[in-house]
Amino acid sequence: MKQLGLFKNQDRIRYQYSQLIFLFITVSILFFLVNSVGEARDLVDAAQSAQTMFNRIGVAAISIGITLGGILFALGAAQIGRMLLISGAIGAVAVLGAPAIVNLLGRIFGASV
Repeated sequence: MKQLGLFKNQDRIRYQYSQLIFLFITVSILFFLVNSVGEARDLVDAAQSAQTMFNRIGVAAISIGITLGGILFALGAAQIGRMLLISGAIGAVAVLGAPAIVNLLGRIFGASV
C-alpha cells in the first residue's frame, strides 16, 4: 500500500515539474518576443533592401538574356537564341512576379510584408 502512495506522490511531483517547465518556456518565449521588436524592424529593413537589390540584378539579367537571345536568333544560332529568349521570359515572370505574389499572399493571410 505504501508503494502506491509513493507512486502517487512521484506522479504529483512530475506533474508539478512539468508545469514549472511549461511556465518557464512560456515566459522565456514571451520575453524573447517582447525584446525582439527592434531587431525585427532591422531585419525587415534588411530584407526589403535585399529584395530591391535582387530585383535590380534580375531585371538587368533579364534584359541581357533577351537581348543576347535575339541577337543569336538573328545570326543563325536559333537553338541557343530560342533557349535564351525562353529563359529570359521565364526569368521575367519569376523576378517581376515574385514580389507581387508575396504581397498577394501577405494580404490573404493578413501579414504585413
